[in-house]
Amino acid sequence: MPIPKPLQRIYARSVFYPTLWWNMLNGRLLKRRQWSSRIDPSLIVGAFPFARDVPGMAAEGVTAVVNTCEEYAGPIAEYDKYGIEQLHIPTTDFTHPRLEDIEQAVDFIQSHAEQGGTTYVHCKAGRARSATVAICWLIKYRNLSPAQAQALLLSKRPHVNPRVEFRPVVAEFASKYRPS
Repeated sequence: MPIPKPLQRIYARSVFYPTLWWNMLNGRLLKRRQWSSRIDPSLIVGAFPFARDVPGMAAEGVTAVVNTCEEYAGPIAEYDKYGIEQLHIPTTDFTHPRLEDIEQAVDFIQSHAEQGGTTYVHCKAGRARSATVAICWLIKYRNLSPAQAQALLLSKRPHVNPRVEFRPVVAEFASKYRPS
């Protein structure tokens, strides 16, 4: 039985700061995990950026951000200062983005890729919500199967959720853009 959306939100909010602290400990302090990982010349997947990260993102060629966090709007003023466009698809932590949001996000990523830009796709930790969007972009625009997209993502960012390819929304997306 699926957990009702209001309970999902309550849970996600209650563990936000402890899990953020854990991500900061592993990514920023102990350097056990990369804060962000380049997956493709046009795509970076990572944990959510702070305002102090934006100048470095711009220096790496980031022209766009897909923010999948319901709990974090992002450093919008800094993005504006550096000419970075954000698409915000609020998604509750520990869930996956809706199909229509994924479709909008992958087309947004591709529009920046076609202009020579790089898109930074993030959730809180860069492990699941952002990985879902990244896998779907790789399926549609790099013509990879879900398994190939998952393998590529894991090769570049080993701590992503290794089962994103099995999410029902990924299967639905793949059936639409990679018919058998």
